[in-house]
Amino acid sequence: MSLSTEHACEHCRYYTLADALTGNCHRFPPVFAGASSPRETHHWRFPAVGNHAWCGEFLPLPEAQMSSIGATI
Repeated sequence: MSLSTEHACEHCRYYTLADALTGNCHRFPPVFAGASSPRETHHWRFPAVGNHAWCGEFLPLPEAQMSSIGATI
């Protein structure tokens, strides 16, 4: 595994999976996402990121929570 793959968001403690390709970063509190739709009652969002993205705030999952294929248990 390369360093960028090893430190991808999908392996980070702050990441929550949203679908097969993306998730949300919970490193910091949600940010105001605007009032784009009058039907929305909640305009605060955690940043959406790709599974294979990475940043300097990476914190690995505890070993006990990582399966052999890299999925969170």
